[in-house]
Amino acid sequence: MSVNVAHKGAERVVMDLIARHRSLYDSPGIDSKLKSIIKDVPHSKLSDWDVHRILRVSRSVFFDTHVEVFSGHHTATYLRFESIARFPQLITLIARDMADWIRQMYEKDPIVGIVATASDAHLLAERVADLLREKMRLRVALTPFNQETGKIGTEVATGAIRTGERFVVLNDVTTRGNCVSKLGRVVTDHGGILAGMMVFARRDSGQFPLMDELTAQFPFYYTADLNMPQWDPERCPLCQMKQPLLSWREMPEF
Repeated sequence: MSVNVAHKGAERVVMDLIARHRSLYDSPGIDSKLKSIIKDVPHSKLSDWDVHRILRVSRSVFFDTHVEVFSGHHTATYLRFESIARFPQLITLIARDMADWIRQMYEKDPIVGIVATASDAHLLAERVADLLREKMRLRVALTPFNQETGKIGTEVATGAIRTGERFVVLNDVTTRGNCVSKLGRVVTDHGGILAGMMVFARRDSGQFPLMDELTAQFPFYYTADLNMPQWDPERCPLCQMKQPLLSWREMPEF
């Protein structure tokens, strides 16, 4: 098993990670690194170049590292959405594409709102609603988000979702599909109709069956499809090489 960074100089490991990635993002080598993980997305009007620009400007992807994501899986390539969220212009760029998709997808059978978490995903949800305000008045209902555990709650404000109302759910990133699925249950448990799902990025790399089920069952929008393979801890090659392990909570902004 990997040695927990907390017991092996976490601060030094994080500082080394920051220095290495500053050097990488300041070099021409970052372009090929980013291109290698970006896959084509059929329903987004943003191009691969746009996604590349979002990731490079925000410096949001970590390469050649060892991270435990919220699901408990390990990965060598990690996307930190919080780094994107600090740029309002990038949030607007993504939200504009999401808004275009909603406008086109639900023109004949409108939705009434968006259910999202109170994480940085709420920035996307609220910006989408703002961009659609002239054409489609959408309510934004937020569920709780625990910054320490990464878990989302199922509570929403009283009356935020009413029987028979159609909602889409939105999250920043999905790995296994569990969080967007949970948001979908929030809609249906409150009597609403789940009309679709949205995320900025899917990073499941085709490994998790639930994602295939969700994309087959619902209209499912994602801006970016990123190749970020993951492993169960007992099968993680980085653990076998005893590389220090960082939690998703410890991934820094730089």
